[in-house]
Amino acid sequence: MCFYYKEAEMSRKVKRMVVRVALVAMALGIGVAVPVVGQELARGPAAVVEGMPAAPAAADVPGLVEVLTMLAQGLGVGAVLAFLFENVGWFQRLEGKAKWWVIFGFSLGLPLLAQIALEFVPADVWAMLEPYWKALAAGFLAWLGSQVAYLWQKAQRARSLEPQVERMLQKAQRARAG
Repeated sequence: MCFYYKEAEMSRKVKRMVVRVALVAMALGIGVAVPVVGQELARGPAAVVEGMPAAPAAADVPGLVEVLTMLAQGLGVGAVLAFLFENVGWFQRLEGKAKWWVIFGFSLGLPLLAQIALEFVPADVWAMLEPYWKALAAGFLAWLGSQVAYLWQKAQRARSLEPQVERMLQKAQRARAG
């Protein structure tokens, strides 16, 4: 998380700010990923090359207002919360009942905040933020694509090693028996 500074040189306040900005960017990015993945799945098998999902076109990235509208309707809230809280240490340290209340609060609060933003933020502001949103969304989708490619390659590697591992296990069992 420390971009150009050594860990010891960053103040606690700066670290918290960087983490918060990163979490907000990821949450908003997930709001983009949910509809994009749905669009890719709707395209059918032609969108898949050798088992990997096709990269979405730039035009497929929904706008900021569209994403906030979906969040206000509750669409994707669970995915956003699951992604965020799976990767946040303070949430992992909470006990079961506390986790339940945090998820409950965010499940109600995220759509409510999205609706408030849609109602009270002027259209000019949304228009001004749109190019930045598209850039953030594209960056998030690039990161998401790298993660999918990594997991896909890891699974392919594991499948290619299965016969070798099986032979080694059989050889070890024969050596024990013999």
